Amino acid sequence: MLQTSYRHYPSFTRRYVRSVMKMMGLPKKPRVEAEIFGQMVLDEQVVHSINGEVLMLEWHHGREGRVVVPEPSLSNWLQTVQLSKVQGDAWSWPWEFSTLSFPTSQTFHGHPVDGALVTWVDSTTLPSRYEAFLRAHHNPHGVDMEGLGDPWLIVAIHNPLDTQPSLNPTMLRGAFKPSQITDFINREAIDHAGGRAQPLADEEGMILREVVRYVLSLGMYLSAYPEAQSIGVPTWMKNKHPEGKKGVPFSQVGVDREDRELT
Repeated sequence: MLQTSYRHYPSFTRRYVRSVMKMMGLPKKPRVEAEIFGQMVLDEQVVHSINGEVLMLEWHHGREGRVVVPEPSLSNWLQTVQLSKVQGDAWSWPWEFSTLSFPTSQTFHGHPVDGALVTWVDSTTLPSRYEAFLRAHHNPHGVDMEGLGDPWLIVAIHNPLDTQPSLNPTMLRGAFKPSQITDFINREAIDHAGGRAQPLADEEGMILREVVRYVLSLGMYLSAYPEAQSIGVPTWMKNKHPEGKKGVPFSQVGVDREDRELT
């Protein structure tokens, strides 16, 4: 199999902290970076924003997540297949905290996307997830949560339309309940579950929609072919992950060649 280069999801935490340092004219030193991050986590306005949510999700991903790398031919198929044609009995996602890596040549609504942060959690656990994150960074306060009682699929990507990501990085984020996931699979129509997401501009919304569609397609595929997923660095990945050997473990998703053919 030919190896393919991938766009891996980069740390928004690092980008966000370094953008503040750059804006303030501070030197790029680990001690300064740690101080700025500590100040962010104590800032209630940051904590209650989409940025704060992403900081929390990335923190948990770094401790218990997976880097998911679909095989190139599968990745391309996932983007084009009609969702209702995927043979899974129900949508599923094996990981609470994960990032997706995309082949470098793949685009979403015409734009390259630097991977995706994907979270599938019982929303009743999110307050305790926040508390664990905040306590670890010496913030004793919790956060008010919306939409408790349902599992939530949260998909976030670095905004590919950012003109100055080093100065003002932004994220596109959507959260979806199971009923909305089912609706999207059946009718290709989806609305956000709510939470901290703001209405997206048309172009941004279409990019995020295509990424969400990809995630739902992969979830249906994994429901039909759970054995297609395995642990380990994929042989089809040409470039290394920027986090190196000390980073989050890999999960690879291959084509189930015995039971089906990609069409």
